[in-house]
Amino acid sequence: MRTIWLVGLAAIVALSSAQAGGRTQRGAKQQDDGRIPLAQAAQEVAQKYKVQIIVDPSLTVRVNPAKADTLEGALDELTANARDVVWRKVYTNKVLGAEPTPEQILSAVRALLTIELGGVMVVNPRSATLNSFVANYPAPTNLENSLEQMQPPFSTKPVYVILNPRPQTTTALRGTPSEQFAQLQQQMFELMAKMSPEERSQALRAGMNMWMNADPALRNQMIFEGMRMSFEYWQSLSPEQQREMMELGRKFFEQYMGGGSEL
Repeated sequence: MRTIWLVGLAAIVALSSAQAGGRTQRGAKQQDDGRIPLAQAAQEVAQKYKVQIIVDPSLTVRVNPAKADTLEGALDELTANARDVVWRKVYTNKVLGAEPTPEQILSAVRALLTIELGGVMVVNPRSATLNSFVANYPAPTNLENSLEQMQPPFSTKPVYVILNPRPQTTTALRGTPSEQFAQLQQQMFELMAKMSPEERSQALRAGMNMWMNADPALRNQMIFEGMRMSFEYWQSLSPEQQREMMELGRKFFEQYMGGGSEL
């Protein structure tokens, strides 16, 4: 029998993550690598230091809990290994009854961090008001002591924001979630076709890291669903197509597992 080749077939035609899933199944304890979702790690820091930390909901990366002895050090640890993710200390207007929502703060911080002009002033002559922006203005050492004397005054209690200032833009997707997923898959294949072998290898490694940082429950569900679809696909093949796929599986295991003997 060539049972092992059949297993290889499942790995080949399953979702692209099936090979990683095999490693996870060999040791369920490997799922608990000590990392937790970034939002959870930030919440633990917020509770420890009695501050408000806002995390961009789109950030799904998993990180190690912070161990630093200071708030700034803990925030540095949380963002150190999260690609393109930064943290900023934010002060908001002090207007009673008009506290901004976390969504408003997050949107405003991202807008300010992505303005490419070093400085700009927009004036409305009709209302005699202006909006101004200055990038990289030196922060005075007594900044917090002067916040309430500014016009308008600012709250002296900061908010800490963790975000990716320039999240990757994607083409607008339409249809049901499953149709949108298919569109993303098509975009991925088209992009990989344009890559060099070296770039493709780097992209696959980055995808594997993202896969291992995903929520373990979601990862397991995808693994089992991929295996189920693989065997359903196998059953839909003609005997000749099955033989071709088994031959492909045999070559795969001979190349990567070093064994071509029949079991």
